[in-house]
Amino acid sequence: MIRPASFIKTTPLYILIFFLLLLASLLQKTLGKNYTDTLIFFAFPGLISGTLFQIYPTLQGHPFRGEPLIYVHLVVWFINLLFYFLKGSVNPYAYLLLSSIHTVLVLLNTRKIKDSVVLFFLTGSLFYLLAGVLIKENPIFVKHLITVGYFMPVIVGSYYVFVPMLQIEELTKRGLIWLNLLLQIASSVLVPLFWYISDYTLLSYSGTLLLLSVGTLSYSVYHMLSQRKSPLKGLDVSVQFFILGLFMCWFFLLVGVLTAGSGNFGFFQLHSDGMLYGFLTTISVGASYHIIPFLLWWRRYAPRMGKEKVPILKEVLNISVVKKLLILLPPLTTGLFFGDMVNPYVEKAFSLALFLLLGYYTVKIFPLVLKTLKS
Repeated sequence: MIRPASFIKTTPLYILIFFLLLLASLLQKTLGKNYTDTLIFFAFPGLISGTLFQIYPTLQGHPFRGEPLIYVHLVVWFINLLFYFLKGSVNPYAYLLLSSIHTVLVLLNTRKIKDSVVLFFLTGSLFYLLAGVLIKENPIFVKHLITVGYFMPVIVGSYYVFVPMLQIEELTKRGLIWLNLLLQIASSVLVPLFWYISDYTLLSYSGTLLLLSVGTLSYSVYHMLSQRKSPLKGLDVSVQFFILGLFMCWFFLLVGVLTAGSGNFGFFQLHSDGMLYGFLTTISVGASYHIIPFLLWWRRYAPRMGKEKVPILKEVLNISVVKKLLILLPPLTTGLFFGDMVNPYVEKAFSLALFLLLGYYTVKIFPLVLKTLKS
């Protein structure tokens, strides 16, 4: 278990706002409104920023530097959201400021430049900054730059942090981590570029680099878990979410590669929604279940150990809550994707069901976030 070098009180708030935006996007989807912008420009970037501010310096073993800037980042995020929901579009100048503050904070806290895992987070942040620079010129192109250049490197890097940490196993195959970093950098450049010039054959080929990256990550995860040195009995529940997410990532990336290669974009929404509501949402639930109770426990209960009875980590948020999501997320998202293809009423029904399930989880984490902010 990695002990935080410093506590970022706002991280649970970022996570809570992410889930509120996720719920808002499902309502937008049900009403036939633009929901992908909510997720790609605001919800997932906010979640990633808030999480990185906590784990990035901790991974390198030093306290966070520039913490007052986090509050500026939060305010700018809120201003962006307010403009977006009032005007129905992204303000390019405010968005550039948002991505710039994020990247400045990451650069301020970069010390171990030779650490391959650190470079995943740094790479993603630099592509996020580039997205902020280019958003005024071509917002649709920037959506692909964010999803491939920002989301994917950070998420792949997060697997190399969370899986060994949660499962209490050694991080192995470090040479493959460097290979994966190169695959991520190459795909982050080539996939948006070939999409921009509308060369879908080359887009399909470059998309295979992402598949190779996910394959490399999958092998690394398998090798870490197959050590079986962990004192844990079975897989940690958050790790189960990450493994489920990997299967989803494989499938929906493959759909995207085949769609581009065939030139038939009838399955594009399956690829898009599958990555957003399937892969990204699944791993977000898994990560949040660890992060929020963990930060609350370290802030409120760890100092009391030895003086009074304190709850164990798994008692802070009942594990049955997240296990319900682990069981119900796959069928509900499958129904949502099926509805996308065959019937709008089926899609709306499953959108509502997914809204209720994620709403249930949001209600459960809400008091924990408040306790962390007050502690």
